[in-house]
Amino acid sequence: MKYFVTIDDREWTFNYSETDGKITDENNAPIDYRFEALGNGRYLLILNGQSHIAYLKKNEDGYLVLMQGEEIEAKISDEHSKLIRELTRDSGQEAGELMIKAPIPGLVTQVLVEEGTALKKNSPLLTLEAMKMENVIKAPCDCVVEKIHIKSGETVQQGQVLIELIREG
Repeated sequence: MKYFVTIDDREWTFNYSETDGKITDENNAPIDYRFEALGNGRYLLILNGQSHIAYLKKNEDGYLVLMQGEEIEAKISDEHSKLIRELTRDSGQEAGELMIKAPIPGLVTQVLVEEGTALKKNSPLLTLEAMKMENVIKAPCDCVVEKIHIKSGETVQQGQVLIELIREG
């Protein structure tokens, strides 16, 4: 599975093999690492022969990392999450209108909102099952549900409009 790590405005791409636990960079060059929990939020990271002690704390967008006296915000997402985030961004429709589209083909397992519902950013809208994974599609901003185009149990195609939202404010 492909993962993306963003620190500040810089992004790195890594491939992680679930079968053998190996990590490669975007050019498929192997990365020599060891990652071990030490307890109390502390972790040992050995990367390319260098040891680092890091403190990790999960936050809304990823992790807050304290390493070598420096505090770093790290955002981590897999390729499915990144695609969902990109497809639920405002794509230039009329001011205030947002179209939530299916990031991948799949089965809508739950619609969690109704038309007229006021939502806060990151409120769950629906769940979409694809490739044996359940993806929660969330509101990209504070908004109101204007129109729901799908229902539970419906199969959808990539790019199909699922829900229309109106941005608040």
